Amino acid sequence: MDVIIIHGAPGCGKTTVSRALHEKLKSPWFEFGWIPEFANLTPHTRITPKQEEQIAFENLVLVAKNYMRHGFTNIIFSDLQDVRMLDIPEAFAGHNYVMVTLFAEDNDVIKTRTLGRDNGNDYRDFEQAIAINTQIKNRRPLPNEYRICCDKQSVDEIVAQALHILQTHKPAAACDLAQYNRDDYFTYFDENGSYI
Repeated sequence: MDVIIIHGAPGCGKTTVSRALHEKLKSPWFEFGWIPEFANLTPHTRITPKQEEQIAFENLVLVAKNYMRHGFTNIIFSDLQDVRMLDIPEAFAGHNYVMVTLFAEDNDVIKTRTLGRDNGNDYRDFEQAIAINTQIKNRRPLPNEYRICCDKQSVDEIVAQALHILQTHKPAAACDLAQYNRDDYFTYFDENGSYI
């Protein structure tokens, strides 16, 4: 496998599962938030949040492709915006990739996990996390996207399922991504209601 995207709403365990896969596969792992935020590094340069997110996503894709050029496999990404899942097929066309999307059937699981975080993550907006989880559950899966319900499973069980997916995955045939509606994917908005 070239690239593994671990996706899902806040509180689904993306970081925990990514860390476990990283340790088992001995492969590179990048969380989206680890890409330097240009606006914070150079506050005198004007850039919108949307431009910032676009640049960070493009940088992440370039990082993955550079690692692949150097012979790395099983490169793990986590914490991308839901709408970015639509860009993965184009970004990694010609590469073997999978998207493993974690979700919860029970919204109380999302609320409890979001409010009870002890991993250094300050995100506590459980209502937004539930909205993201709901939108992910309701949209149709993309090619090469697999879903794992995280409600009643241990991390070890989820990781075992993810490893099974990696071992048995057969790349989906190319499809017309125009048939997928971007409005079905969760996007963040700034205080002015503009897409970030």
